Amino acid sequence: MRKLALSAILASLFTPAAAAHGTARAQSPATAGNQKSQADDEHAAIRQVVQLYMTFDQATLREAFDPTANLYLATEQGELRTIPFSQFLENVAKGAASGRRVPKMSIDLVDQEGSAAIVKITEHSDDATVTDYLSLIRGSGGWKVVSKTFYVDHTVQSGSSSSSTTTKTASQSSCISSPVNAFAYMAGDWITSESSVAVGAATGTSHTEAKLDGCVIGEHRYMEQNGKALFYGDALWGYDSTTKRMLLFYVDNRAHMQVYEGRSENGGWAFYRERPDPDGKLILIRIKYAQKSSGFTQSVERSSDHGATWGVPSVVSYEPKR
Repeated sequence: MRKLALSAILASLFTPAAAAHGTARAQSPATAGNQKSQADDEHAAIRQVVQLYMTFDQATLREAFDPTANLYLATEQGELRTIPFSQFLENVAKGAASGRRVPKMSIDLVDQEGSAAIVKITEHSDDATVTDYLSLIRGSGGWKVVSKTFYVDHTVQSGSSSSSTTTKTASQSSCISSPVNAFAYMAGDWITSESSVAVGAATGTSHTEAKLDGCVIGEHRYMEQNGKALFYGDALWGYDSTTKRMLLFYVDNRAHMQVYEGRSENGGWAFYRERPDPDGKLILIRIKYAQKSSGFTQSVERSSDHGATWGVPSVVSYEPKR
């Protein structure tokens, strides 16, 4: 009797655990199946957003990106360049207007955990291969791209059987990663206004556009005062890939021909030129640009002590032409 009772006790102790273990094993395939199904659904939703990005259409890009998103890349000098999403849309529009074809793209990686994901995309065009890393967040409105980091490789594989490679310099390519793109926001038709001690109140017009596959930003500007022409001239902003310098060239109908050298300052660019005054004293001139919500400004400052102090700047305001 004691042996029988002991057997019953042991059975009562181990049977529930064994039963529970058996139940867990029976449920695990279903649980795993649900998790896989959820992951597949998330990846499908992420890919839908990425497909919107890959159209390079402004309307669908607005669906894919959060409006506060930025794009990031390193310049040839290793400096971080930030491109706001609004400027990216403008660049896409200019590319479409110039007839630039949408590159061939492939999705190489989708990695997602919870509400965060990253997608790797490779873009192939005639003159470059671009590697994109899109960061996405799932919020109340679904998955959105919140940032894009990318690298541009100008080494293009040739079509020969030897598979030799040709390297294009930035000046031979579309200049997609050139520092001159920092001034892409200048493109457009503008009404200008200036008020300074030297000139007084003056108004005018400006037409600015990207030239030479985006390697140069060019401006044609006209200024008048009290209905009479003051001057008209042309300016070119460009980056010399050989000397690694940003340059500003200016010429007008009053025989003024000037060259300014750009310096990277406080996350932007300032352009410097030194010239003599009529009395022979050297004057250092500095030109800076600042983007506004609608348009931008150009400020010109002068220093007679080699930049230790600066005079009151003359400011030209550029507003969109209606």
